[in-house]
Amino acid sequence: MTAEPNPRGRRPLWIVLVLLLLAAAGQLAAGQVPFALFCLAGVAALVALSGWARRVLGVVLVASAAVAAPSWNGFAIASGVCLLVSGVTLAWLGQHMPRFGMGGQEPARPDCERDMWRALERGEDPTDSNE
Repeated sequence: MTAEPNPRGRRPLWIVLVLLLLAAAGQLAAGQVPFALFCLAGVAALVALSGWARRVLGVVLVASAAVAAPSWNGFAIASGVCLLVSGVTLAWLGQHMPRFGMGGQEPARPDCERDMWRALERGEDPTDSNE
């Protein structure tokens, strides 16, 4: 019996992903390319991290949202709001969100040859059928 990922955790994950992409687009439109790259790095970190590390990422995003709109440009302000909401969502729910790419993996197949070698290493006879 395998544990199913929390279906309610998928929606906030996709919301955070879209908000980070919108924040990157807003920063790019505001002419702040380095901060747009920071938002895209947040997308990469969202995909790569899981558990408590995502919560830490959320705290970093919330802290960086304060400096997202130094020029008071409308795009930069909207980008900062997107970054703030995505950071708060990650800090609050990040530990419960599923990880990308983990849904379709199959359990490892038993490897009879490897099991036989491991039995030999333990000092057991792998051909003995009495066990």
